[in-house]
Amino acid sequence: MSFLPYPPPPEPGWYDDDATVMPSFVDSAMPGTVQSQPMEQVSMLLEPINDEPANDDEIDWDGTVLSSAFTMKQPELEYTLYNEQTGQEVIIDMGVLLGRKPSVEVPEGAKSVKLEDPTRTISRNHAAISFDQDGTLWIEDYGSLNGTYIIQGNEETKVEHEPIKFEAPCTVRIGDQFFTLEQR
Repeated sequence: MSFLPYPPPPEPGWYDDDATVMPSFVDSAMPGTVQSQPMEQVSMLLEPINDEPANDDEIDWDGTVLSSAFTMKQPELEYTLYNEQTGQEVIIDMGVLLGRKPSVEVPEGAKSVKLEDPTRTISRNHAAISFDQDGTLWIEDYGSLNGTYIIQGNEETKVEHEPIKFEAPCTVRIGDQFFTLEQR
């Protein structure tokens, strides 16, 4: 049994400019054919029917419906990551790559922040903190030598292999540096 490697082309009339939808315009555009309508009628048909001025605020909707997850805007959240020992404060208002000397090249919509590291236990690209469209916080360890931990109450959770969902307020241990995370 044979199969088509690609879907077949659409049937005639699928697109608005197909000859089956607008035969009179196609006839007049083709050289050597007899025009079926006088040019005045064709030009009148091409003029806009609505005489109202165009509103720039109106969107030309083509019938495509995007999912609500795609069209939702990311919430305007802001968190503070504070290290009492060094006095460093990091504002988390977008995705943040944290490290002793983090990569300068990060995706658009993210930033990298150099953490003060007097004990040299923080890796170059140590961890990343971000939040999704629902405002949920996520943390990911980038294979650091001394690990990343979330401390809530008396429970310490190691972040390894995949991003972990967490909540503020909490304490984040990066290497042997402790940072308190709070929402502003």
